[in-house]
Amino acid sequence: MPEPPKNDRNFSQKWAYSDIENEFGMWRSEYDITDSWTAYTGLGAQHAHEEGIYSAPKLLDKSGNATVSRLDTNRISDSVSGMAGIRGNFDTGFVSHKVNVGYSAMTKNEKIAWKMSAAADNPTTNIYHNTGVAMPDSSNFSGSGGKYSDPLTSGRTRTQGWLLSDTLGVLDDKLLFTAGARHQKVVIRGYNKITGAENDADGFDGSRWMPTYGVVYKPWEEISLYANHTEALQPGETAPRSANNYGQSTGIVHSKQNEVGVKADFGRVGGSLALFEIKMPSAILDDSGHYGLDAEQRNRGVELNVFGEPMLGMRLNASATWLQAELTKTKNGVNQGNDAIGIPSFYAVLGAEYDIKPIEGLTATARVNHSGTQYADLANTKKLDSYTTLDLGMRYRFAVNHNENQMTVRAGIDNVTNENYWSSVDDSGTYITQGEPRTFKVSVGYEF
Repeated sequence: MPEPPKNDRNFSQKWAYSDIENEFGMWRSEYDITDSWTAYTGLGAQHAHEEGIYSAPKLLDKSGNATVSRLDTNRISDSVSGMAGIRGNFDTGFVSHKVNVGYSAMTKNEKIAWKMSAAADNPTTNIYHNTGVAMPDSSNFSGSGGKYSDPLTSGRTRTQGWLLSDTLGVLDDKLLFTAGARHQKVVIRGYNKITGAENDADGFDGSRWMPTYGVVYKPWEEISLYANHTEALQPGETAPRSANNYGQSTGIVHSKQNEVGVKADFGRVGGSLALFEIKMPSAILDDSGHYGLDAEQRNRGVELNVFGEPMLGMRLNASATWLQAELTKTKNGVNQGNDAIGIPSFYAVLGAEYDIKPIEGLTATARVNHSGTQYADLANTKKLDSYTTLDLGMRYRFAVNHNENQMTVRAGIDNVTNENYWSSVDDSGTYITQGEPRTFKVSVGYEF
């Protein structure tokens, strides 16, 4: 992999821009039918509009030479989701029950149109010595990118599901067993960007009952041992801009997760240790440029969390994750057994807070982040180096009126040492992202 450019250099172009608009609303309510039973509902909606001209240099060699392409995108997304249910508790003899019955649904409509420059028209630059280049012309390639000024519907997604669960407790709830089932249905439709007609090849339907079960045992008040199994059915990701099927859904993903662990909480000190395994279909970008669910990915890992207050006013929190993300099944066995793209094998965070007396509400914060190496291609021949960053900040929380409404002012510096690094790579192995340079941030929050 080439070295990242200096933090004070920008390898993008001045004519590139992105305008993103988001509008959303949410409503939730609960009604206590009796002391033991509660009915609940929820409704949410979001409208998003993204329009921009994007320019990402395509590296030609490790010396930083690159071509500058242009991609115009006009994307409109509207979604609505809702849920309703009833939950309650009762006893049958020496067994306690906590029951939940619910229904949820979500529908999403997307309109996408694009234009891009032809490879022969793309100018050249160097990411280490970037110079402004003229913006190349863009084309919708005989209409294949759709009507840019007024995009037609390119995809619809609908998910819905019923949930039934019961948590049974014995021995004064020292032993808890949860058994549940969800019936989920996923419907995906894709449409021609030019005519608006439905594409049969982009339509997917899936429904199934999926079990959820788990057990928790508390041998002592401070210790909990647990194990669980969950499954989910959900729409797959859409193809990225680098794919020739950009904007199309990859299909339906059925994932399975198993986890065992222990949690401890002694008041001023505690922590948790978990072992987990996740299996799910994985989308990859093949040699022909098509992005689809052509592999299965298995994530096995160990997660450790520790927290404590070694002295009054000082709080520490540390976490570490060791992860093996392996491609266990691939099309024709190509790259099978390799690590998945863009997933570090190790990640750790150490955070600290210290209340500064005698100023009530004033707190100093610090955070150290470390990410291990991660592969940038399916063949595992390209790898991003590990990196470590330090963030420092201050937080001041105070009451602003007689009602004790709280205001919080935060100021901080991310990446204090101004580390220069590649932070991540997308799961198609096409785009690598440079980490943020030293950045000063200020925010204000108010609780009504």
